[in-house]
Amino acid sequence: MLVELVLAGALTGALTGAQAGASAGTAVPPSRAEMCLARVEDLIIEAGRETGRVAGPSWFIRDWWMAKAEEAGKPLTREARAVLVRQVASERAAAPEAAASARRDCIQEAIDAGAVPGL
Repeated sequence: MLVELVLAGALTGALTGAQAGASAGTAVPPSRAEMCLARVEDLIIEAGRETGRVAGPSWFIRDWWMAKAEEAGKPLTREARAVLVRQVASERAAAPEAAASARRDCIQEAIDAGAVPGL
């Protein structure tokens, strides 16, 4: 519950190209940074539900992907991020191995880029 509240409070931003395109009838797919951000946020929610705790590196990785999405000029609104997190959770339920692989790729990319101090 606490993790979900913290995450909900952190989900802020401006309208993205994907959202603007969707409202105009020309949906733009989410960027890699947006999808990786959603994958990490799904991990945080899942870990919080399962254990009541979330490892510190998860937050560093989440923040790194959030910055990457913003650098690309595509900050997400709270609602858009929630939609992507639900999409990722659905993908995880439908194809767990593929979702786990995509999540690992996102996490490893962030770690390799220095998202987690000391790793």
